[in-house]
Amino acid sequence: MQRIVVTLCARRRRLARGVFAATLFNALAALLLSAQAPKSGDLPSPSQIGDVACAHDPSEGYSLYLPSSYDPTKKWPIIYFFDPGGHGRRPVELYKDLAEKYGFIFAGSNNSRNFSSTQSKSVNAVWIDTHERFALDEHRQYSSGFSGGARIAGAMAFSCPNCGVAAVIAHGAGYPTIHPTTKDNLSYFFAVGDKDFNWPEVMNVRREREEHGSPYRVRAYPGEHQWAPVPIMDEAMQWITLRAMQSSSLAPDAAFIDRMFAQRQAEADEAEKQKDALAQLSAYRSLVDDFTGLRDTKDAASKLLALKQSPGLKAALKAEQEVIASQYSLENEITPKLQAYSNGNVDDLSSLRIEIVQAIGRLRDQAQHAKSESSRTISSRAYGGVWVEGIETGQQEFENRHYEKAERCFDLMRQVSDDPWPALLLAETRAAMGNRKQALKDLQEAVRRGIKDPAVIDSDKKLEALKQEPEYQKLIAGMKNK
Repeated sequence: MQRIVVTLCARRRRLARGVFAATLFNALAALLLSAQAPKSGDLPSPSQIGDVACAHDPSEGYSLYLPSSYDPTKKWPIIYFFDPGGHGRRPVELYKDLAEKYGFIFAGSNNSRNFSSTQSKSVNAVWIDTHERFALDEHRQYSSGFSGGARIAGAMAFSCPNCGVAAVIAHGAGYPTIHPTTKDNLSYFFAVGDKDFNWPEVMNVRREREEHGSPYRVRAYPGEHQWAPVPIMDEAMQWITLRAMQSSSLAPDAAFIDRMFAQRQAEADEAEKQKDALAQLSAYRSLVDDFTGLRDTKDAASKLLALKQSPGLKAALKAEQEVIASQYSLENEITPKLQAYSNGNVDDLSSLRIEIVQAIGRLRDQAQHAKSESSRTISSRAYGGVWVEGIETGQQEFENRHYEKAERCFDLMRQVSDDPWPALLLAETRAAMGNRKQALKDLQEAVRRGIKDPAVIDSDKKLEALKQEPEYQKLIAGMKNK
């Protein structure tokens, strides 16, 4: 049994624009497991989602789904999910029908979260516990995550090659900071919304894996920064299933392979018809890499080679890079000011705050009202990137107990959007500072802005100091009565 050692992992921070890096140390340690596996009664029934406490450390846990066909004597494939907020039930609930469809165990960590200092502990806990409890297929173990959780999923695979993670399914983010810079054999599926601020990063990772000849598939879809819609996750599971058949980890299913090959060929034909060189690259790359040894790929290989030498693809890649540069340019006009404001190392913080609020407001207006769809999309991504930059800077300062800096960041982000999240984070920060009166006002504002589920607030351990306050109890009671 291997242990996976991970440290702080959140959004990836490019030096020019300031996004927190995922950091991973390549450390492995042997673990002797002496306790007896827990009884099956500790687990949810098949086809039901339940929360499981890890046997060796009950402070760690995960949400679990076993398919209705679950048989403890059979080896099962598994996907480990990592949500940036530690909500392991979220992806398990969203994708449970796919676990049923493909015959997988799903396990979502309820402790691994962005900016946590104990991510190694959380990743190891769910890994060890599931290996104790279940007979797992050692060739079909996968990791998946969203945003900072996608980086944890990648870190899990890259840091522990002996663990045998066969593929990563990354939603809304690219690599962890520490990753191979040459060819690797890890299958990597990236799903990203076309309005996601991390879209440029995913496109750059696609280029990197294409240049290195590393296996990958990228699926962009209409959407924001989010766990991918179910049909996109379905595509990801089809892909990892196909790759398992190709590697002989799973018995080939001729009908399935034929269906996948026909779909990919149809994608290639449609892309050629539309003269979409990047879509052609995706389709022909898949036809060559994913079906070698399963189908005749000579024709696809010939077309891929011609495409890679074509002026059309070169022009498309250049245009894509210009779009990426435009977004980064918009963000980089604001992010250095955000960092200066957070650090408090300017003479006039009030003037700088006004300047940042106005700049972000202009960016938001461009996202809504620019004449061209392309300009609106670029501005929307840039606005999202800057906004999350401010939030994540505040979260990091909070974890470092720099509460005044965190307060500045969250209050600034509260001013530039109507989202309830900054108000909730302000409540947590001011509670930590001992300012209960203002923290309660922040909570009330978060509710006015849209938080409807009282469990979101009542389960927040950072608000523990407020729970005996009459105003807090009145707020929760009022939410429950609505």
